[in-house]
Amino acid sequence: MSGRGASSIRSRAFLRSVKNVRRGVLTRSRIIDIISVKACTLDQLSKELGLSESSIRRHLKNMLAEGVVEKVRYKGKVLWKLGESGQLDLEEASG
Repeated sequence: MSGRGASSIRSRAFLRSVKNVRRGVLTRSRIIDIISVKACTLDQLSKELGLSESSIRRHLKNMLAEGVVEKVRYKGKVLWKLGESGQLDLEEASG
């Protein structure tokens, strides 16, 4: 597990539907960092982040509801990738 996402908070990690506590925002930011490089399965995200699948699933469900991520089926697997709104970054959103 890399410390890469530990200090960088992504604007899209802040959700309207949940209380945005620091730990949750950091976890969602790390998820965004990983899936911005390539689509991943729940298992891959869990291993990369060192968190339980149920924890990752909860974050992905909330992010999916707000369009930050998308769920794609490929060869019998469910892959998670950034959604259209997940690709916006703070500069684009405020510009």
